[in-house]
Amino acid sequence: MKRIFFILLCVIWVMGCLVGSALADPTMDKIEKTGKIKIGFREGSIPFAYVDPKVGKHVGFSVDMAYLLAENLSKRFGKKIEIVPFTVTPKTRIPMVVNGTIDVEMGSTTYTQKREEQADFSMIFFFSETTFLVAKDSGIRKLEDLNGKRVGAARGTTNLRAVEKLAKEGKFKPKAIVVTETHPQGMLALKSGKIDAYSTDRSLLEGLRMKDQNPDKWMTVPFAIAYEPYAYILREGNSDFRDFVNNTIIWAIKTGKFFELYDKWMGPNGVVPIPMSPEYRKYLEMMVYPIEDGWWKK
Repeated sequence: MKRIFFILLCVIWVMGCLVGSALADPTMDKIEKTGKIKIGFREGSIPFAYVDPKVGKHVGFSVDMAYLLAENLSKRFGKKIEIVPFTVTPKTRIPMVVNGTIDVEMGSTTYTQKREEQADFSMIFFFSETTFLVAKDSGIRKLEDLNGKRVGAARGTTNLRAVEKLAKEGKFKPKAIVVTETHPQGMLALKSGKIDAYSTDRSLLEGLRMKDQNPDKWMTVPFAIAYEPYAYILREGNSDFRDFVNNTIIWAIKTGKFFELYDKWMGPNGVVPIPMSPEYRKYLEMMVYPIEDGWWKK
């Protein structure tokens, strides 16, 4: 665990160094001109960004962070900045940012060096791990138990690549690797018996489990095959907008709003209880840059 936090510390420090002076860029100019920011949200990445059928719209931790971003942009431009939501999938999220369909994707995307060759990223705001959701009575408790089993993961995810890499290296020998388009589809495949285990981030698996009609039927296995640092996806060449997103994250941490949202979605009474360790909170508080009132001004 200490190793995980050290990695997180280093990544936040490196990416935090990218926060610099505000320079005009196309995204900020477009937001100011139109009064709108186009944000991509996932459909089923509980509890970060998902569609709640009860209210018929996107909700979650990252969705609430998006509204904080819009509020700060409203302060910057002196007028209301409206969020225009788009639904994205693991396959479409980066292309939709790159081609300008959306200005930013705010969900639960893992930052990787390979992905940064295609798009820019915010500073890291969360850390999870790749593992598997299985039926409690499946007998699957370690990686070797997946030998001869059908394992699922979503297309275009680091989780799928981690599963394929381990299989290629012979670390385990699945009967098949089944690719789904979304996490809800993966959960449906698991429930219908088409797969024996579904792989994604532990936090998202717990969200899928908690939302099921019979949550006690399922469990996440007690091991991880990879670690997942989350960041928001941005377009290259828009440093002012990237800095504004980073400063919003830093401001939220410094003011305590970040922790309020964490408790709302992942605290003891949250949608998916994921207790924040004292170490994680300490590193978040220590590694952000000092930020003053009125930072959002030009």
